[in-house]
Amino acid sequence: MHSLWRCTALVIAALSMAVLVPDAGAQTPLDAGRIAIIYSGRSLGALGSRRSQDEHELLTEQARQEGLPFKLVSHRAWRAPGITIFLPGTEPDGDELEEILARRSEAERLTDVPALVSSTGLLLQDPWRPTPDLLAMLRRNPRSATDFADLAATQVTVSRLRTSRDDRAILVEEAGAVWPTDLDAWTFGEMNRVDVGDARIFELPRKLGELGPRATLLRQIREDSLRPARLTILADLGHRDGDLGVKRAERSRLDFLALQTLGYRFVVPFEAELGLGVSELAKVASEFSSITLLAANVRTTGANVFRASTVVEEYGLRLGLIGIVQPSVRDRLPRSALVQYRFDDPIDAVRREVARLREQRVQAIVVLSNLEVGDNARVAESVPGIDAIIADMPLRSSPEAMRVRVELPDRPFVRPGVPALVARSAANGARIGRLDLELRRSAPATAPWVAAVEHRTYAVTDAIPGDTAVVRRIQQQGYQLDDVRGELLLPAFGDLVAVDSSLALTDSATRQGRISKPMWEGFLARQLRVRGNAEVSVIRRLDEFPPLIGKLHEREVDEWLWTEDELVLADVPGSDLRRLLATDTRNELATSGFDRATGTVLGRRIDDATFYRVATTDVLFEGSRAGFFAKARRVRRNFRVTKDGLLTSASDARGLSLRDFIFGELQRIRRTVQGDAQVAAIAARFAPDPPFENLLAFSFERPTVWASLNEVNGNAAYSNVPESRVISQDAWVIGASGRIVATHERRASATDFGLGIAFGEQHLKTGTGTSVIETADDIKFDLTLRPSLRGDGPTWQPFVRGLFDTEFTPTVDANGGRNARQLALRGIGGLLRRPTPTIRRAEAALIVENDFGRPNVQFGVQLRADLARSFSGLRRREVGGVTYRMFNDLTYLLPARLDTDQNLALRYSQIHELTVPLVDELSLTVAADLLLFQGKVAATRTPGTSALLRVGLTYDRLWKPRYQPFF
Repeated sequence: MHSLWRCTALVIAALSMAVLVPDAGAQTPLDAGRIAIIYSGRSLGALGSRRSQDEHELLTEQARQEGLPFKLVSHRAWRAPGITIFLPGTEPDGDELEEILARRSEAERLTDVPALVSSTGLLLQDPWRPTPDLLAMLRRNPRSATDFADLAATQVTVSRLRTSRDDRAILVEEAGAVWPTDLDAWTFGEMNRVDVGDARIFELPRKLGELGPRATLLRQIREDSLRPARLTILADLGHRDGDLGVKRAERSRLDFLALQTLGYRFVVPFEAELGLGVSELAKVASEFSSITLLAANVRTTGANVFRASTVVEEYGLRLGLIGIVQPSVRDRLPRSALVQYRFDDPIDAVRREVARLREQRVQAIVVLSNLEVGDNARVAESVPGIDAIIADMPLRSSPEAMRVRVELPDRPFVRPGVPALVARSAANGARIGRLDLELRRSAPATAPWVAAVEHRTYAVTDAIPGDTAVVRRIQQQGYQLDDVRGELLLPAFGDLVAVDSSLALTDSATRQGRISKPMWEGFLARQLRVRGNAEVSVIRRLDEFPPLIGKLHEREVDEWLWTEDELVLADVPGSDLRRLLATDTRNELATSGFDRATGTVLGRRIDDATFYRVATTDVLFEGSRAGFFAKARRVRRNFRVTKDGLLTSASDARGLSLRDFIFGELQRIRRTVQGDAQVAAIAARFAPDPPFENLLAFSFERPTVWASLNEVNGNAAYSNVPESRVISQDAWVIGASGRIVATHERRASATDFGLGIAFGEQHLKTGTGTSVIETADDIKFDLTLRPSLRGDGPTWQPFVRGLFDTEFTPTVDANGGRNARQLALRGIGGLLRRPTPTIRRAEAALIVENDFGRPNVQFGVQLRADLARSFSGLRRREVGGVTYRMFNDLTYLLPARLDTDQNLALRYSQIHELTVPLVDELSLTVAADLLLFQGKVAATRTPGTSALLRVGLTYDRLWKPRYQPFF
């Protein structure tokens, strides 16, 4: 909105210059000619069209305000220029048109029926149901004057008759409409109906931006005899990408053929052209050499297919043109194309080209831009010397009927300033703009200057008869959009709300009785996450979203799936996932499984070192956001869909587009269930993500194969202790250790079942041979009940744990006898700290322990802490970097009645470890391990120590089998 105000301010500033009239004694300027630039905004090209019937929301909003219930439905309609035929109460079968046209003279006919018309549609109340007055109710909505300023009153002729099937047909004729004699002149559209009480409004369709009407309108604009131009130029601001059933290269050739046929000379490339890649785009450009690609802020690797600026010189007039491409288009390009382009700052590029053109003494400079609104304003404010900027913008961002004239009588007497006008047409080819530059000169021999700028726009709708010759030439290339509606895929939104009333409260659009753009994007992301067995899905938000209502068939759903993005599944570290979503400051991404408000995944805090199964698309994975996926593992790109709708990876399968995946899912639901069951199934899929999902996960906590140097001090009196580490000797040690934990995490609580194993041997040479001593020999089973550490509870929370500690073989005492096997059972209860990226674990607990091999009930305390930092000292641990960890484990047992020299009072372990990643979760570890111990009786009161310097290979991974493959 601020950008729009800035653009408006520029116009006002330019208009104010008109009052600064030079000295009255100056010579009257002489006419030097007129330059006309006729242009179309970003569009869907030769094969595409759009529609945007959203005026009915004025009525539904007002009905809600006045407490009146309403119902929305939609039916197919037949369209000819200025004429619509539809069945208001039912969906046509498709063959009624011929009968209706044959019996048109029998219809009951009403003339001068009031209606409202805009460039996007026509609204009229059913004249046979005149009360309450719904058009008046619509006009009572304050937004009708502000947001729909183009909505104007008109009158139409309405007729009705009954078909042989007893269906009522309504025929609507606008002023000046001519009834076609050829059935092929009729096309299909979508009629919306809003019922309020017994009355109803019909919102009749208009297709926008079709090639046939555009060709007709261009011819009319060029033949305009009221203000003839000496120099006329046709320019296009590029094409949007989309699934038109044609390969990208073939589609671009078709678009350029249409532009060449219509006389276009300049194109500013957009996503459809740039998506070809440099080499393929160069081929297309060479085939259509009469069209110049202008892009001052895009550099290429390889062939130079763009010109930054150009000078058009005809009839003594010299016009400088500069093309500017929206830099954010790189977010829409596949990696294969993106790497071939370098995008410069638009302001710097325009400033450079303006200086170059002024050196060539051009008489006017115009920028052709497909930048967004705010970016155009910044260029206008920052770069002097531009006479006008030609741009486009979303359909509803400016009045539909726009004509602006700016007089510049002082232009030759001032320094180069801001553009006299930022001329704006509408995107999607829905309007054609014409910018006229009027040049004058002080005397016959002097250089001309721009003395006035005039801008007008013209709506491109199917109310304009199409240029059949141009359309036929395109169709001769073998391309024609299929107008078959297809099977019903989505129930009416009202039916979904009847199943789940909360759906109507999702946002402002759903409150008006239709599916909103965020709701649909959430549905796409959710289906991808669930069917791909992923924890998070991330997709691009849709560029376009026609406001369709009622039941939707394949054809309408296709208008909501205008994308060729292909699916990718990958395991992404939490640190990169967090950064990806944090950098989405413009809200260009739709997600499922991730709560932006709390920063959680399925109700859990994101852990930087954990890998999450992410479902996304190739444009994000390979495009400008590829850096966030650089550390991704287990990438899957080829899929089959099972009969249950699950995405399964298969090496012999092919890539699957998001569009085909969603179509397949909706078709699968329709095949599986019908009627009310289908409505319920769809409603469940539109429901938002649950705040929390139960999860079973396996943590491979540092299974390590290692070799170490062992040094023990003060353990001579501890030979009866059943701890292999305590009674070991100085020597090299080879061993293995690690722990596997199965965690079942619920919304409020979690259960951890752990299995830890440690085994190590040292071989000592003695006078009688080699003695083998076990330095580590432990088997530990533990079961922990704790709260779910989801990041929104207290910092310290209670837990209880049961631990059973035993060994493979008993230890051997100083006399060579076997000690009793360790069979220690420990009960633990205390507080644990919610983890952070630095404090991985912190526990403080009371314990009770009994070794059933040597019965002796003991009580004590246990303290544990696990700290981690990256090697660089950053608080956040980045996956893939060197990590430092410090483990601390202190246990102190109070004196007990049956204490002997077998019992330890104090056991404190401290480990300092560096982890160097090698491949995936496999790392090299270097650890300094210190164990301090002290017994309970006089013979073992002297503390002992055991120090290990370990070097090993560690596997450390959190595996979530519901979401991730093991390999």
